[in-house]
Order: sequence, then C-alpha cells, then structure tokens
Amino acid sequence: MERAIAAVGAENIATNQVELSPYLQNRKVVDWAREHGIHITSYMTLAYGKALKDEVIARIATKHNATPAQVILAWAMGEGYAVIPSSTRRENLASNLKAQDLQLDEDDRQAIAALDCNDRLVSPDGLAPEWD
Repeated sequence: MERAIAAVGAENIATNQVELSPYLQNRKVVDWAREHGIHITSYMTLAYGKALKDEVIARIATKHNATPAQVILAWAMGEGYAVIPSSTRRENLASNLKAQDLQLDEDDRQAIAALDCNDRLVSPDGLAPEWD
C-alpha cells in the first residue's frame, strides 16, 4: 500500500480489497489502511462457506433469528468493510441483502473477534502478502 500511496496518493485510492473473514481478520492491514484513510473491501468473507458451519456463528444466528451468512456479512459491514458475497442462487442473494438490517451487539462482535486465527484461504505458493 505504501508504494500505491507514493505513486498516486492515498486520496486517489478508493479501496484496498483484501481477504477478510471471521478466521482472517487482517487487523494489521485494516488498521494501517484506516490510519491512511483507505477504505477496505472484504472478499472471501464467508471463508468459502467454512464460517457458515462455525458453532459460534450458528449461536449468534439463532440468537438473532438470522442465517450464518447474514451474521458474518453484518459483522463485516459493522466493521466498516464493503463486502463482496457471491452466490449462484437467487434466494441466497436475497438473504444476503438482509444482513444490512441485522444489528450485532458487543458480545456478538467479541465472539466473532475471538475466531481470528490467521486462516488465509487464498495464498498461492510464493504469493502470500509480505505482511504475513
């Protein structure tokens, strides 16, 4: 990001798109970007569906009468990230939109924060980011 800022200036960077999920919260990158006024866009937010089966996420979903996907997307949006959920099923897309209405409480957020284990899913050999 430093090279991009040097090349074009932070004010000209619309977003930094990074892998983020309950299992890879990339706090170092997020904090650095925020300090420099750069918005974060999250991809792989559902961790290839792995996070949809998580017991902590399921408990929070039950508490709010929501789906696990809605909980995860609400968490990410609540953190201030733009999210890129994908689905090939219309009903999942419609369900994902409902995440905008879900308000997680501090206990929910802390429970999800505790899931962070630096579990990167997109990391081809030799291409892992330097900050790892």
